[in-house]
Amino acid sequence: MQSRFPREGFENGLSAGPYSVFEGFSELFEDFETWLARMTGAKVHGHLFDPDRVEFAERQNLVAGCLSDSAALRDHRPNAFLNNLIWNTRGERQCFQFGPRDNQEISWHIAKDVNAQISVISGAWALSLFRQNRNFSEIREEAAKLQKIENDHIVALRSLYAKARIRIWTLAEFVEAPSEPLQTIVDEIGNREAHRLTELPRMVDVAGFGQFLQNLKNQGMHPYLMGEFPVAAVDDKAKPNPRKPYLVR
Repeated sequence: MQSRFPREGFENGLSAGPYSVFEGFSELFEDFETWLARMTGAKVHGHLFDPDRVEFAERQNLVAGCLSDSAALRDHRPNAFLNNLIWNTRGERQCFQFGPRDNQEISWHIAKDVNAQISVISGAWALSLFRQNRNFSEIREEAAKLQKIENDHIVALRSLYAKARIRIWTLAEFVEAPSEPLQTIVDEIGNREAHRLTELPRMVDVAGFGQFLQNLKNQGMHPYLMGEFPVAAVDDKAKPNPRKPYLVR
């Protein structure tokens, strides 16, 4: 059927319905997928374009339309894989995580899709490196590689060809005040009646992260996507309360 592959630029949307992409959220929050599903009622997947396997919600092996979690099958045509998922689940909002470690072939596709809602916490991928006990020169090398990949992706999102609804925060901005952007995200998904958030997802411990970034600078790297993290002052302030966080109306 010819309409399956229309001429580029003449599509009435690249996908069959709205969906949401979250970049850096599952790295900053321990239970983000579970929390977002509970707050919105949407189907919240992990990293659908993870190099090892497709991380469907609840880590299912098969979903609607017999889409499997095989990375090899997905990577044959990543754009078609995403379009099939959105088509097969029409009527149910799909959300998934994305980052610089994932297959980047989907980057321009989601940027140009008017149905995509993309929320980015730039530099959040560095939190996993921060917690690793490895040779620091190896960490610096990987950090430089991931920063280059994410920067290229952000260039696509800020391109004049981008048609998705896009919001980008640095990691420092988001850590400083997470409640307002989370409220906006939940309201935009809109699967349930709008209400003020009374519960936030649990933030990972960022104490010492400012010093980690300073160490990267000392090793010759410029970690610019994370924003301005003071070496000591903000770390103590940003350390999350061990109690479950609530917002007071």
